[in-house]
Amino acid sequence: MPDSKQLAGGERSDAPSGYRVEQAMAAWGAARARLLADDSGLENDQQMLEELLGDAEGDVNDILARLLRAARDAKAMADASAGLIEDMRTRKDRYARRNEAFRATAFAILDALGRKKVELPDLSASIRAGQPSVQITDEDAVPDLYVHMERRIDKQTIASVLKSGGEVPGAELSNSIPTLSIRTK
Repeated sequence: MPDSKQLAGGERSDAPSGYRVEQAMAAWGAARARLLADDSGLENDQQMLEELLGDAEGDVNDILARLLRAARDAKAMADASAGLIEDMRTRKDRYARRNEAFRATAFAILDALGRKKVELPDLSASIRAGQPSVQITDEDAVPDLYVHMERRIDKQTIASVLKSGGEVPGAELSNSIPTLSIRTK
């Protein structure tokens, strides 16, 4: 290990050097400042920040442990939020379908009664003539002037070609940066 030191009696210490501890604390301070700047919810809530990350006091290993736990907890909250978003999207779609069903039924009732309008204390509804809409009968016959095309690069296919030794103009494989994996026990 690069930070192991020979102690008296032949024992080895895995404690990091003072310089490395100083570098770790500087990284901690910079990350903490960035978090405060980027997360408006923490900006005025020092108590929440300290609950999430603790303060800069203590052993660097304690700070690292708090930081890793905060990362794990933030991921859990992000995952939970994604589930809530999906639930809300499902609920929104259900309400949209319900709205369309109610409107179609109200239209059918008004039409069956031969009425074009109904006035209620809180709303009015009327049947009006439909607006002309475009119907495409042959997509291939429509000139390009009227076609919106979006160019999207397929990175998965490019990666597959490059990894198998092929070439793709304007693309190359790069060395990815190391990432941190956090697993719970």
